[in-house]
Amino acid sequence: MIGAVQEDKRIRRTKKLLRQALTRLMQQKDFQSITVTDVVREADINRGTFYIHYKDVSDLLQRLEDEMAERLSDMCRHHASNTEISSYPFLTDLYRFVLDNADLCRVLLGPNGDIAYRQRICGILHDDFLYDFLSRFYPDDRQRLEHFCAFIVSGNLNLALTWLNDGTKETPEEMAQLAGKIIM
Repeated sequence: MIGAVQEDKRIRRTKKLLRQALTRLMQQKDFQSITVTDVVREADINRGTFYIHYKDVSDLLQRLEDEMAERLSDMCRHHASNTEISSYPFLTDLYRFVLDNADLCRVLLGPNGDIAYRQRICGILHDDFLYDFLSRFYPDDRQRLEHFCAFIVSGNLNLALTWLNDGTKETPEEMAQLAGKIIM
């Protein structure tokens, strides 16, 4: 059992190093020009180790995108039935999620990120939480509900990116309060 735990730790460490290496490289140059050699040099791991986990750099990126999207969707679904709005628990967790995934958020959702992935993330926020949450307040006005959702999702995404780029001086709780006051 101990051997399996140690192996699991090594795999997690390797994947973390590869994630960090790819995000650093994506901040420096266009994704299309990043090679496996670039990633393994940046991560300081063996090329063979890379291929144990991923087919190529695109596979690494796709899995990082999928994992982040899945974690976000899980968080949204966790809050789907929550009716508490005064302390903004969803927004607090959203900004905590952004902070915990700052490296990926900067490169995947920022100005040089993939627009399709950005739309995917916005769709998760809309479909897995916000639409149902807001429909409690606007049950008979679908068009207004869609307008609010579009505003809130894009506004929070851009606010979160600005927060990251400004150095995350505020806590996730403070950002949730700010976003909540803007929305309400």
